Amino acid sequence: MTIEMVKLFECGYCTHPEKVINPKGSLKKIKFPATAALLKHPTKGYILFDTGYSGKFLEATKSFPYSIYAKLTPVFFTEARSIKNQLKSEGIHSSEIRYIILSHFHGDHTAGLKDFPSAKILTFKKAYDHIKQLNKVKALTKGCLVDLLPDDMDKRIDFIDEHPEISLSSQFQPFQKGFDVFGDGSLFAIDLTGHAIGQLGIFVTLESGKKILLCADAVWTSQAYEELQFPHKITKLLIEDGSAYKKNIKKLHDLSKNSPEIDILPTHCQKTWNLVKEGYIYE
Repeated sequence: MTIEMVKLFECGYCTHPEKVINPKGSLKKIKFPATAALLKHPTKGYILFDTGYSGKFLEATKSFPYSIYAKLTPVFFTEARSIKNQLKSEGIHSSEIRYIILSHFHGDHTAGLKDFPSAKILTFKKAYDHIKQLNKVKALTKGCLVDLLPDDMDKRIDFIDEHPEISLSSQFQPFQKGFDVFGDGSLFAIDLTGHAIGQLGIFVTLESGKKILLCADAVWTSQAYEELQFPHKITKLLIEDGSAYKKNIKKLHDLSKNSPEIDILPTHCQKTWNLVKEGYIYE
């Protein structure tokens, strides 16, 4: 089975000095969009990949300890940019979102979860286990705002990595193992632990035969895997497993060389944002 459509949305952005992601860059601040993707499955209906920022994020970061996040990472967002409101403007009600595939639990990916109370949440168990027992302060040190998680999270969550792991097609090399999310070949989840423990990405196969990889924060920019560019050492504060992070950059580089027809889409990349601005739809 294949996915009918993928459309990307920008749901606010934050800023960091360019030098953070490129040691040869300047100290000028550049924008990092928080993008989310809407997928349409022929039988499962509408699916979100992450949710970007929301008004709940701004509200949560007004007070301690989450206010620390706002000070360290300036966020620019208006409620019109929430994925819920952007979908509404396209005639899609929040209740129509059947699933949310959550790449990892950082605040810029989870902030909109409560806006979709009927959606099943699909993620990796090792990602959830890593943060669910932490108090607010400890979770914050890992980029997670636990108050953004729905109160009924445990009832709505399903763990992709509890299903059998399978061998992937040679087209996806060097990624050799993954999980068939719905058991129909439309979406394959891969482990991209590095930036966060249990972070996942998904290979999407469209009706046209086109394939894309939504790789979340495995890299912040396409330039990283294209040029094998590793971030500034200060990013150790933002990366859970530095060794795995570097291996992912190399894997994405090899994928781009082995299968250049696959579009690799990092969440915060300017190239991904350009697709949003163009209103591009994968079909």
